[in-house]
This record gives sequence, C-alpha cells and structure tokens, in this order.
Amino acid sequence: MLTRQGWAALGLAAVSAAIGRVFGVLELIVLGSGVLALVAASLVWTNYHAIALSVSRRVVPEFLQAGDSARVEFTITNESRSGTAPLTLWEPVDGLGGATLKLAPLHGHETATTTYRLPALHRGTLTFGPLTAQRRDPFGIAGRRRLVGSTHEIVVFPAHHHLHLPTAMGGSGPLGNQLRSRSLGRSGNEFHSLRDYADGDDLRQIHWRASARSETLKVREVEPEGLRHCTIELDNSSSEYSPEGFERAVSAAASAVAAASSAGLRLRLVIGTETDLRNTNLTSAMTALANCSTTDKIHTQRLPAPRAEGLGLTFVVTGSPQSVAVSALRPNLMQTDVLIVVACSSTATTQRDFMVDATTADSFVGSWASLTGSYAERRPTPPQRAEADRR
Repeated sequence: MLTRQGWAALGLAAVSAAIGRVFGVLELIVLGSGVLALVAASLVWTNYHAIALSVSRRVVPEFLQAGDSARVEFTITNESRSGTAPLTLWEPVDGLGGATLKLAPLHGHETATTTYRLPALHRGTLTFGPLTAQRRDPFGIAGRRRLVGSTHEIVVFPAHHHLHLPTAMGGSGPLGNQLRSRSLGRSGNEFHSLRDYADGDDLRQIHWRASARSETLKVREVEPEGLRHCTIELDNSSSEYSPEGFERAVSAAASAVAAASSAGLRLRLVIGTETDLRNTNLTSAMTALANCSTTDKIHTQRLPAPRAEGLGLTFVVTGSPQSVAVSALRPNLMQTDVLIVVACSSTATTQRDFMVDATTADSFVGSWASLTGSYAERRPTPPQRAEADRR
C-alpha cells in the first residue's frame, strides 16, 4: 500500500516522464523512470515478508475506578525466523482516540515489551484494540498494515469515597448510637456464658438444666446481635436527577457497596426495577453500577425485606427524601433495619429518617462524617484528558 509520500512520488514519476517525452528531455525521462523503480522496489520490500506477530496484553491494575489511570502492557513476539523492520503500533481506545507506539526491529522469535498509559475518565465498559502494526520502507513510500491480537474490555468502576460503617457496639455519631440501641434492645442469638439470675432478667433466658445443678437460677448470656447485612437501593428514575446528579448517586451507591463489602456484611444491590443482586460480591455489584443508566419508568416497586438475622442497614440513593422510591420502601422495612436516605438533588424532608446530603461531593463527605462520626476519604477530581498517551 502506498503512503501519501508514495502517491506523490508516483505522480512525480509520471509527470517527469511525460514532460521529458514531449520535450525530448532525456534527463526527465531518466528521473521519472528512476522514481518509478523506487516506488516499485518499496512495494516489493514492504510486502516481501509478512508481519507475523503474536501479542498478549495486560492491564495494571486489574480493577479501575473513574479518575484512575491504568498501564496497558504488551508482550510482542516475532513469530517469523527473519527479523522485522521498525514498526509503528496503534491501538484504538473507546472515547479516547488511541495510543501510538514505536517498536524497534525484532530478530527472529524475539520478544519485546511496550506500554502506554490509559486514563479512565468515566465509569462503564471500556473497549480497546485490536492493535494495528504498520511497517514502512526506509523512504516512507510504501507501507503494510496488519491487525494483531483481538479487542480487550475492562470495566471502570464508579468513583467512590472510602466510607467507614459503624459497628453495632463500637460506632459513634447518631447512626452508631442507633445501632447500639437496637443491638442492646435485642436478646441476641450467640451464646456467651452463664451467670446468676438477677431481678428483671428475661425468664426465657434461664438455663434450667444448669439451674437444677446449682443452688441459684442460671441465666444464659448471649452476645448482642451485630450489624450483619446491608441493602443498597439505587433509584434510577430520570425524573429524580440531572445528569450530574445521577453520577453523584451512582458514586454514593458505589461508596456504600464498598463500605459494606469492607465490613464483611451480607450485600444486596437493587437498581431500579431491573437489577436485584442478592448475596452478591463487590466485583459483581460494582460492575452493575458501572453500566447502569437512568430510565423513564416511575419507581413503584416495593422492595421485599431481606430475611436475615441481625441488624441491617438499608441505603436508598435517590433524588430527594420525598421520592417514590423512599415511600415504596418504608412500609417494607423490618424492625431490625435502619433506613438511610442519600439525597442527591434536594434535601427537603419532613421525615425523621437518617439522611445523607449528596447534592455535592463535599457535602456527601461532611454529611456522612456528621452521621457516623467517622471520616470519609474524598476521591480526587478525575483528570480531564482527551486521549490515551504512551509512556
């Protein structure tokens, strides 16, 4: 395949030969013939040896969130016995243009590595590849391209803050106090020890067999039930958000998912009426959040209460505390569930639920700290870069 310089050289050869023939100028005919021979030789040179490369690709780190940067590492092997010319590699990246790399000549069966930096600007599935390898002759007249390898996909998780969930007995702030009160108000179910009966003890906790062998009544002591499960419901009704507001909502939901996973809680994620992941894990939940979008459907589904032992947190991430999603959920909460409303558009409310103000990133961090008495680490603003660049 001729390059732009190759077509220019071919045109020069034709014009020179034509003028030389019309006016009888032998030198121009010789010049045209020589340039034409150079073009032909360049085509033969670039097509004589096929580009026989094998490529393996690795993305480091494996898991990204919006605002991070990854390093794409290539391991390229020349599968031919003969050497290669210098190669230009280009890899297209969705929404980022592409990355151009230069590869030095490879001997037969030689392996080389090269990298480029991949900024993850937005959440979602990012596709890149296949890699295009191009070889040119030394004069830049002719080139040959070949697709090498296949496409590759990575999921960019939503940007999220590092929240700390209070425990049932060790938390602080209004939320921690509520969990402690709920925990102490329950009998628990994990045996701890026996002690003598005291006035006011629950008669159901008397251990009759041990009491029969003792002069006093013995009472079972049990550990208070701790925080065991967490449900995060993301309202994806388009009427509740601006585009920026929905991204804050996804980020808030991802923050809650990461906090629940870090605390070892049984995790459930609900997105609108389409997605309900029960007993899920961090990767599956983050992948669902990375690819979610708004819908025009009005959220009227009543979320069935989880049937699980111990205390539970239920996050409802929505536009305002007065949304349909909150109203539909409230009647279905169990006595062991503590409701937290994360409002991303408006905080006006007449309810007495725990509420987190997520109308801005700063207010989300501050509101969470006020509610729990713990610090939330705020994510840095994603870099605004238009395309991937190589290292």
